[in-house]
Amino acid sequence: MSASHIAAEVPEPSARYRARVVEGPAIQPSGLHHLETGEPATLGWDEVRLVVAAEVGEPEGVRTIVFDLIAECGESDWLALRMDAEPGSESMERARELSAVLNAEACDPSLKSLAADGIPSRWYPDLTSFEEETIELLGRRRS
Repeated sequence: MSASHIAAEVPEPSARYRARVVEGPAIQPSGLHHLETGEPATLGWDEVRLVVAAEVGEPEGVRTIVFDLIAECGESDWLALRMDAEPGSESMERARELSAVLNAEACDPSLKSLAADGIPSRWYPDLTSFEEETIELLGRRRS
């Protein structure tokens, strides 16, 4: 089982939080360029409300770093475009790229710690736990 396999095991979408693994992500000054159903698409940085990074998986087993770029889609609905990276220099570089193009309010402390130290401040055994806590975080930010 590879790290990218973990990120592809996306739980069933809830009414409040839908995560979609992006194809061919490229961090550009204008936004996240990617493929959506085979067609080029861009999520502009002004649309991103929050980016959360977390290590997902077992500490002694298969694990990956997951980045959810979260955009609001309604009163209580969120769409997360999800990217993953191997723990270590790959994920640290991606965190630094994201931190450089996002406004400070969109950078969760977990992204900042990954960019600075190479380790996200969030860890979850599975994607369901990650999403549940992220929904709580979004609710607190809205209040």
